[in-house]
Formats: sequence, structure tokens, C-alpha cells
Amino acid sequence: MGETWPLVGDDRAPVGDARPPEGDTWPLVGDARPLVGDARAPEGDAWRPVGDVRPPEGGARLVALPHAALPALHALSARPMDGSGVPARPQARPADGSCVPARPPVRPAGAPIGTITLLPPPGPRTDDVLEAVAGLVDKSVLCREPGPGRVRYRLLDTLRQYGLEQLRRGAGQEEAARRRQRDWMVRRAAECERGWFGPGQPETVARLRADRDNLRTALDFSLSTPGEALAGLRLAGTLWFYWHACGAAREGLYWLDRALSAAPEPTRERARGLWVAGLLAAATRDFPRGRRHATDALALARALGDTAEAAHAEYVLGVIRLFGDDLPGALRHFETTVARGPVPGQHLSLVGLDQVELACALGFLGEAERAVEVCEQALRLCERHGEQWVRSYVLRMLALAHTVRGDWPRAERHAREALRLKLAVHDVIGIALTLDLLASIAAERGAHEHAAVLLGGADRVWADIDTGRWGSHTLNSARRDSEERVGRALGREAFERAHRRGGALGLAELVGHALHETGRPHPGDTATAPPPPDGTTVRLTRRETEVARLVAEGLANQQIADRLVIARRTAEGHVERILSKLGFSNRSQIAAWMTAQR
Repeated sequence: MGETWPLVGDDRAPVGDARPPEGDTWPLVGDARPLVGDARAPEGDAWRPVGDVRPPEGGARLVALPHAALPALHALSARPMDGSGVPARPQARPADGSCVPARPPVRPAGAPIGTITLLPPPGPRTDDVLEAVAGLVDKSVLCREPGPGRVRYRLLDTLRQYGLEQLRRGAGQEEAARRRQRDWMVRRAAECERGWFGPGQPETVARLRADRDNLRTALDFSLSTPGEALAGLRLAGTLWFYWHACGAAREGLYWLDRALSAAPEPTRERARGLWVAGLLAAATRDFPRGRRHATDALALARALGDTAEAAHAEYVLGVIRLFGDDLPGALRHFETTVARGPVPGQHLSLVGLDQVELACALGFLGEAERAVEVCEQALRLCERHGEQWVRSYVLRMLALAHTVRGDWPRAERHAREALRLKLAVHDVIGIALTLDLLASIAAERGAHEHAAVLLGGADRVWADIDTGRWGSHTLNSARRDSEERVGRALGREAFERAHRRGGALGLAELVGHALHETGRPHPGDTATAPPPPDGTTVRLTRRETEVARLVAEGLANQQIADRLVIARRTAEGHVERILSKLGFSNRSQIAAWMTAQR
């Protein structure tokens, strides 16, 4: 049996090998994910120990857990609550140095009453942790919430603040806890990126979307703490697929701008961050900035001898050519990269996207047969890996090629399947592009009202990206042709009515309409209730409008507070009042409403 060690009042225990000063106590610190975001158990039913807390003389250890060290969990789950919902203060420590044990104590013979035994490795049992967590849930210290694939736990803000105050009592403990939380998020992001080109993409997206607060906390810590910027840049760059594929380009660019400024050293992380920032800048129509970042990334990657990051940067430069209307240049670029094949370390998603962009250039230039050939090659790659996101783009390119051929039924079938896959990963850019294509197909097939609704929905989705469709002549001319054809067939008034109807649909409803599956539920879609009904005048103050605009950009409350130089609680109050005024229940609805006002 391990040593015994008195548990001192206020949920405190020694941290590391150091002894507390005479008459003082130490705050307990574990993995502080509950204090800085939300968290959930790893795969399976066991909780993975992270770090350790040792008694002064060594020999035994107290394992720190993702929801704080186990004795603290038991102590808090057993502690009465005061009227504010914060755990009541513990009773004063008795003169003999003992206190109520954190869990039913295991004491060796002769150990004094009021001490607990620190168990030797491998740490506490799963049942002990589950018992402690259940106690915290029963006391409403932890909120149990359904999550993507499993249960998640969240602390109320008041309790989170209480825990943070306890953590801050010891020098360096908050920073150590936040660093562990950041490192956990880095590992999670790397795991998601490794598995991205394969099955399970919708589940990956759902988990990352549920972890947005954890992600933002990890990035903010890294970019506001000296010596941590490189880790923040690594995290932001690793998530390139999430920023680009899942409708978070503006937020990703915000973090990458901060990270690149904070970590200017010529590293692999910087090469990655530069091309990702270039891709996201291009997605928001800042082509000069995107080209500059991608060019710098290519030069740095070559200087470092990193052929994979060089290939990734080349992809971004080719995309900018493609949507900057340099179709011959884009064709030559992607013919070269596809002929070269994958390089060691290149992400397979970007290998597949090289083929997608080659097919796109061929389709825009009217070379349908070659485009189909390239698409079939890309489909084989996706099918070998069970991949869906790149596959959705391949199907869109097949639909485009069949429109060139004039095979409208086959084009529509491929475009619909592409749209279905895109909704599963919340690919906002891909949804916008595919809605445009489906509207064009519907217009050609004589389904004019359906086409008008799709155009209204596409315009609304594009408003979140760039209302000018990146200034692309190819994209804008196709959209104009569809509107003119449908407007002539329906008449201007009927067209406008159908267009407004499409613009009022939420993303899942819009996709359901496009697929002729109106009302089709989509559990991964958090978004977008239609705006307040006609005749309801909603007036936000100037400050509330500023806050709503920042919410629409994807900023969290702390980031809004930093941007506007106000207290976090003030920012939270503004968000609550905006939700109340608009009759909404979540931030995504605020973002959708702001978009509709533009």
C-alpha cells in the first residue's frame, strides 16, 4: 500500500515535488479542460491519466485526470452547494492537520484517522472516476450534454470561474493547466488530420465543431503567452481541412494571421501556416494576399527541403489562377502537378484536389471527355480510402462535364449526390458552388421556379463567403445566364418571390429542397433559422450591431471583448440581449441573420 498523505482544506494537495511553505497549502491542479472549455472522455470507458502529482518524499503518486484530480472530484461531488451554485467552502482544517477524506479512505494499519492513501501506479480505477463524475453531475457541478457520438460534460460559467480562481492561487499552475489543454487539442487536431482522407469525415467534423471552445481557448493561450506561439501556429495549420472544408475560413484566417505574426522564424510550421493562410485569403476573395502567402510558403518550403509543403503551396497558387480566370494557366499548372503525382508526405486530400482542379479547368474550357477521364481517376482514389469530401468535388466536376455534353439528367444526378456529401461535412463553399450548378441545370431543364429558389439560396450562402463569387467571370456569367433565363420564363415578380423564398431557407432546408427532400433533418446542422417574420422590426443598438457582426465572423466572447476593448461579461451581456431581441437560441442564428442584412 502506498504512503499516506494528509488532504488539506480547500481541495488542495501538493503539486510536483515541492513542499508548501510553512503554514500554507497548495491548490489542486489536474488537466484543466473543464476550466477552459468543454471536454469529454477519450475513446472507451477509461479515462487516460495525464501528468502526476507526487508527495514530498516520492514513492506514491496521485494521478491527475482530465476533469481534475480524483480526490477533488470526490470532495466536490460530496460538498454541499451554497445559494449561488458554487461549492460551499470546506470547514476549517482541524488542528491535527486532517480533514474529511475526499473519498472513502484506504488506510494502512496504524495510519492516523483523517489521512488518505495515495495509490501507486497505474492510478485510479475507472469505477472511481465514473463514481466521482456521477456525483458532480448529481450536484449540477457538471452539466451532462449529448455530444457527437458520446456524452460530453460542461461546467457552468460560475463554477468554471470558481475553479479558475482556485487554480490561480498557485504560481504557474494556470499556465501549466492551459498548456496541457492546448497540447491535448494539438494531439486531437493531428489525429483528425491524419484520418481526414478516409471514412468518418462527418463524425470528425461534428467533433471539431463541438470542440470549438476548446480550440479557441488553446489557440488564444498559445498566441498570448510568451514562448508558445510556435505550438499555436502548428495547431492552426494542422486544421487547414477544418477551416477550408467546413465553413470556417474567416476564423481560420484570423488565427493564422495572429500565429504568423507571433512566430516569424523560418520553420516547417510557418511554411504550412503561410499556404493555409493563402488558401483561406483566396476563399474570401483576397487573391493578392493569397498569392503572396502561397508564394512565400513555396519559397520557404523549398529552402527547408520540404517537398510536401511545397506541393501544398503549389496547389494554392493553381487555385488562385483557376478562379482568377486564368484558365489556360490553371490548366498547365494542374496538368503538371497531376502528371508529377503525389510527393512523400503530401496529404492525399490535396493530391485528389489537384485532379479536381484539373477537371474543373478542362470543364470550363469545354473539354468534357478529358474532364470525365480525370474524374474517374480521382474517384478511384477516393473509393480506395472511403473518402467523401474530395469525392463530392469530383462528382461536381462530373456534373459540370455532363452539362458541357448536354446530358442534363446525368449532370443533375451527380450534382445532387455531391450536394448531399457536402452538407454532411458542412462544406459551405462547396454547397454554394453546387447550388449554382444545380440552378443552371434546373433552368436548362425548364424547372424555372425550382431554379429561382436555388438561386436565392445560393446567393444567401455566397453572402457568407463573397457576394461577388470571387469576382470570377466564369462563375458570375453562369449565374447571370441562369437568372436571365428563369426571369424571362417566370416574369420578374414571380422570380423575385421564389428567389426570396430560397434566401429564407436554412442550410439543411435548402439542401433538402435541392434534393427534393424538403424537411429532411440533418443533425449536424446547428444553423440557421430564418430571420424574424415579416412585419417584425428588430432594432439593435450600434454596439449590439458591432457585437453581432463579430459573432458572424466566428469570434468567441473573449475575442469580441478584446476586439472592442470591453469586459468579457459585457460582451456576454450583449450577446444575450441580441439573442433575446431576435428570438434566437444560438450564435449560428445570429450569424445567419447578420448575413441576411447585408
